[in-house]
Amino acid sequence: MDTTYAQRCPSCDMESMLTSQNEYEVEHFGAVLISVASCSKCGYRHTDVLTLTEREPIALSARINSLADLNMRVIKSGTATVTIPEFDATITPGPYSEGYITNVEGLLTKIEDALTFMLSTAKGNRLRKGERMLKQMRSARDSKPHFTLMIKDPFGNSAIVSPQAGKVKKRRLTKRELVAVKYGQYVIAQQNPALKPVREHNLGA
Repeated sequence: MDTTYAQRCPSCDMESMLTSQNEYEVEHFGAVLISVASCSKCGYRHTDVLTLTEREPIALSARINSLADLNMRVIKSGTATVTIPEFDATITPGPYSEGYITNVEGLLTKIEDALTFMLSTAKGNRLRKGERMLKQMRSARDSKPHFTLMIKDPFGNSAIVSPQAGKVKKRRLTKRELVAVKYGQYVIAQQNPALKPVREHNLGA
């Protein structure tokens, strides 16, 4: 079911933002809700992906060892932390972190684009480290993919999807990991012993 509704924009604080939500079926995973918000006044835009079934906090990992593996579907929510240890790369969610559906190759491209932008102002060791990471990613994407893709999502809205049984390792996040992991536009109600995550409204939609 597709819906559209108006909201107050978290950027300009005007009642000028429309949010559309569309249901989408992901093969080998299930139904997800794709949410796209855009403001006609200031141009603010935000996307996210939510599962339509209740899921537990999850840690996912998959070895990417072939060009075919680059085609595996990736559902990355706005609360997901993405790590590729071989590249010393970790992408944590911020207040306006977006969710999207792509594949492993597309995820690498998004990381490369963000890294390239960051390197435009980097200097010294940070620049050298970033350039080395960028070279590794491009090599992996173009011809030699040998790395581990890891995703942690405290709301369980992310997935690495493969038709191959056992290709993707899954486990529940521990209580210690739930405290340490970033929640993006959400915060933990520390007073709640169940570590229930709650939304902090002033950080955006």
